Amino acid sequence: MSRTPHPTFWLSLLIAFCLQLVPLADAIAALRPLWIPMMLVYWALVEPRVHCFIAAFVMGIALDVHYNTVLGQHTGGLVILVYGMSRLRGIIILFPVWQSTIALIPAWAVYCLLMTLIDTLFRHSADPWLRWTPVLSSALFWPLVFSVMARFARYKAQE
Repeated sequence: MSRTPHPTFWLSLLIAFCLQLVPLADAIAALRPLWIPMMLVYWALVEPRVHCFIAAFVMGIALDVHYNTVLGQHTGGLVILVYGMSRLRGIIILFPVWQSTIALIPAWAVYCLLMTLIDTLFRHSADPWLRWTPVLSSALFWPLVFSVMARFARYKAQE
């Protein structure tokens, strides 16, 4: 086993970061999936190595800076999410995609709960609709993200 990440690892995280930052109309902004947490969960399930934690830390700092939140808010949430997925990898990886979708809803809900708790602690109010709707949209997008990433990773491995 190699200690280096898969060739598409950082590219997929960069694409997820760009998708997270794309401005959306107010009417559909609440439906934006949690792109970075989804991609980190995918990589934590597929390649549970140290570089997933490093990526969670780097992506978290980038989100904290971009959204001007408390430094460490997204970082802590993403690192806890990756840690949980690396611990549950042996169970979740056995599920078919539709069951893993259902099994991952609590993980994304915990991430959103952490963001809500930290916002509440620092007296930053956010609309609950904007905070909790991404959990459902992420569950709807997970099968697509998983299948695209699995095919792309398999294609790159054959080259």
